[in-house]
Amino acid sequence: MGKASCRASGKTQGPHPSLPAVALAKARPTRPGVSVRSGRVRLVHPEAEELFALDEALRAEGQRVLADSGIGAIIDEAGFAPVGSQAMRTMTWRDLDFERPESPPDWEQHWEIGRRLAMTGWCVRLNCVNATRESPQDPGLYWGLRVAHPDTREATPKDAPSIWKLDLWRIPPDEFERNHRQCERWLSLMTEEKRASVLAIKSALCYEPEYRRTVLSIHIYRAVLEHGVGDLPAFRTWWEENVPQRPALG
Repeated sequence: MGKASCRASGKTQGPHPSLPAVALAKARPTRPGVSVRSGRVRLVHPEAEELFALDEALRAEGQRVLADSGIGAIIDEAGFAPVGSQAMRTMTWRDLDFERPESPPDWEQHWEIGRRLAMTGWCVRLNCVNATRESPQDPGLYWGLRVAHPDTREATPKDAPSIWKLDLWRIPPDEFERNHRQCERWLSLMTEEKRASVLAIKSALCYEPEYRRTVLSIHIYRAVLEHGVGDLPAFRTWWEENVPQRPALG
């Protein structure tokens, strides 16, 4: 698993298959998919309208899940900061990342927050990892959650489309600050055109088996924001040339 890299932070090219059309309709910006440059309005990406609406609908739904389940209050009280795609406005699936700086990571507090999260009754799965013991060069304590949508009262399998994935990391302060600086740099480079490209590439890859294993969101941000990659074929080429010791993509 890869740690989230940015602080607040089905294989489809169109609307998310499990988001109701009404949610996407409400999420659409007033003038989606356009960019203003030199007084002129131009199309950013042929699917920008749907991509921006998907991101906005997912971020809104994620905030409702956190609030209605009580999980958000526990995370906030424990001092975790939102990172990743919710901070970058590049969400393509039901996944929220959080980080907390801590040195050394407090194992007892880590277990206690896991207990409190479990007691909400909305966690289908909780996965605990002591990354410090597992990989000293990548220290931290981790909770991985699968959270049922509070609107769903019946039993919910961990892989149901409505399930939310939450990643909570306790990491060293220097890593937390390094991640924050990286996020600030990427946000300074972000335009609506580049955001549409990031969303399009993520939307095409986020349900592929290699995503989050060998293909990471940080690769997509680097390719688009730092190297000018604009579409999926170009990203595949960039990835194979710039991510060492990886099998061919696609």
